[in-house]
Amino acid sequence: MATIIMHGQLHPATRRQAIHQAAHTREIQRVYRRRRLGAIAAVTAVAVAAMLSVFSLFGASAAAEDNTTRATAPKYVVAQPGDTLWLIGQRIAPNASITEVVDELVRLNGTAIASGQLIRIP
Repeated sequence: MATIIMHGQLHPATRRQAIHQAAHTREIQRVYRRRRLGAIAAVTAVAVAAMLSVFSLFGASAAAEDNTTRATAPKYVVAQPGDTLWLIGQRIAPNASITEVVDELVRLNGTAIASGQLIRIP
């Protein structure tokens, strides 16, 4: 395209073409931005829907599984100086048969304990 310059300015026809070209470019950019925003919104909506589906399918079973894990998680006490399995058994189960509690403590921890040791309790 030949550019015609008259008196230091572009020829009116050439100027119109340049303005039209710039306007067309801006319009294309606007359309591109709108489409890109629409695509981002669509991908986000699909991702959110997928996450909600996964949580609704597995959320209840995961919550139930978490509760059973908490219920079966081992509990511990720290042995204090002078503690015996008998004294620990009396502290953790004052109304139970002490011999059964001590037998269970021995089964879980062995017969010897030391001060500061974590003692697993039933």
